[in-house]
Amino acid sequence: MLNNLKSEVSMEKKFSEWLAENYGKTAAKSLKGNQKCFESLSADEDLNDMCLMELMEHMANMAEDNGSPKQQIKRPIIAFYATELGNRLSITPLQALLLSEFVNLYPDDSIETKQLARSLGCSNLAIMSCYQDIAALRDKKYLSERRYNKNKVVCYQIPIRVITAFQANQDVQPQDYSNMSGDMLMDELFQVISSYRNDDIDIHEAYETTSAMVNANMQLGFCRQINEYSLSREGWILLLYVCTGYYYSPKFTLEADEFRELFDMRCGLAQLRLFRSNKHELLTKGILEPAGGELANANEWTLSHRAALDLMSEICPVVLTNARPGVIEAENITEKSLFYPTKTALQVSELEKLLSPEKFQNVQESLEAHGMRKGLACLFYGTPGTGKTETVLQIARKTGRNIMQVDMSQMRDKFVGESEKNVKQIFTRYRRLCKESEKAPILLLNEADALLGVRLTNVEHSVDQMENTMQNILLQEMENLEGILIATTNLTQNLDGAFDRRFLYKVEFLKPTAEESRHIWQAMLPTLSDDNARILAGKYDFSGGQIENIARKQVVSNILHDSEDLDMSLISSACEVERLNRRSDERVRIAGFC
Repeated sequence: MLNNLKSEVSMEKKFSEWLAENYGKTAAKSLKGNQKCFESLSADEDLNDMCLMELMEHMANMAEDNGSPKQQIKRPIIAFYATELGNRLSITPLQALLLSEFVNLYPDDSIETKQLARSLGCSNLAIMSCYQDIAALRDKKYLSERRYNKNKVVCYQIPIRVITAFQANQDVQPQDYSNMSGDMLMDELFQVISSYRNDDIDIHEAYETTSAMVNANMQLGFCRQINEYSLSREGWILLLYVCTGYYYSPKFTLEADEFRELFDMRCGLAQLRLFRSNKHELLTKGILEPAGGELANANEWTLSHRAALDLMSEICPVVLTNARPGVIEAENITEKSLFYPTKTALQVSELEKLLSPEKFQNVQESLEAHGMRKGLACLFYGTPGTGKTETVLQIARKTGRNIMQVDMSQMRDKFVGESEKNVKQIFTRYRRLCKESEKAPILLLNEADALLGVRLTNVEHSVDQMENTMQNILLQEMENLEGILIATTNLTQNLDGAFDRRFLYKVEFLKPTAEESRHIWQAMLPTLSDDNARILAGKYDFSGGQIENIARKQVVSNILHDSEDLDMSLISSACEVERLNRRSDERVRIAGFC
């Protein structure tokens, strides 16, 4: 009994002192005479002995059905407890009152403002007028904000770690993200991005939390690099989404449909438009690139090889062994012996010398000093199977240059304007590859026949207009070329004059002579005797590609029959089939005027 009386007197004394301090002595005396001001004081314990949850409970009970927060905080008794709670948590009394109401509604994980209004007995507008204070609680991590129904409905929840801290009579401490391993960081980032995608947190909290994680782990190359990009909030979220996806699967891609899941409708469409126009910061900075290689109208994007190395190599060593899509690494090219007529051999040899790192740099510097174009464009032309593409591969292997290979027959698109974009994207990607490479890579345009022909005049159809536009774009890109371009074509006579002038080297690949053919036969089939090789070379006028096809059939047959011997009957039969196939192809070309 004595202890209760002592506590009650202590509480009244504290309240009286607080009234005098905050309302003045005259007002305090007037309020002290009002018994209602004191009837809600806790008679059981001293204010200093009340824990955080008790303070919140007391306020929530007093505030229930008593009106708007801004009006209630003017009541001295509520302001008294709210000030105490606010001092302990470093928030304002109004924020303390609001926090008490949110905690009182726990464990509801979708608290809307109308629920808060019902609990306090006020209008929804009264709660909406406190939005800045609610946002302050969110920024202090007491609340998580969620949005539903295409961003039209905002609701809140109290994280479990906040409740746990209050139950322990402690303020919420900033989470310690420091000294994470790369794997731990990726797991934590993935959890945050997943919570954001599931609308458990808003973009503001996702950005703030992930930024805190990154800034606390600058010992990791990933964190240093991603900060150097200086991305917008949306770009940051997109890149983290791609990186965490890449961490679990290096084949991960960002798909166009996912923009609707990552942002509200307006923001998502704006971000997607920037991607499709190649103007998004993640594309212009070379961080992401179309997953479809050179196809510009791809609906998927992935980390560029350079960005994957800069960001993920420390965390995912597999990045170091991953091949870039559409790029042939020089070190992976198999050595092959090629046989040419004397004139072709001299041209190929000269080209190999020119593309050696030292010579090529000197040539470029000299051309630039004379105000000339410093890019090198070459045309390899001739009948199919004469070694045009293989020659490019062997030149790249000998000079240590990677190859960006493009099949020009895939450039056409059924949508108006997309084919032209595809051609532009080839050179955009090539320029990016040049920046990422120590040696200028070779841009190989395979089967470029359609784009190198004479441009059409008196164009009437949209398809013809598209063809001319694609050719004009290619001409302009060749004019501005600063690297190495090699185009292969079966075209020998219908070359447009404008292209003819832009190719510094034009190398013709002829069918091998009988003597050259004999060497090819023996290179492909080392156990073939000189006599048999001479007979085959004299009887069949084959290209190197055709001879290779026959040699492959012999290798397959040996494996199937567990034999190492040459079967000349099989080789002769394969030669006859190959000759028939060639005649059939020639008849088709004549019929189709090709």
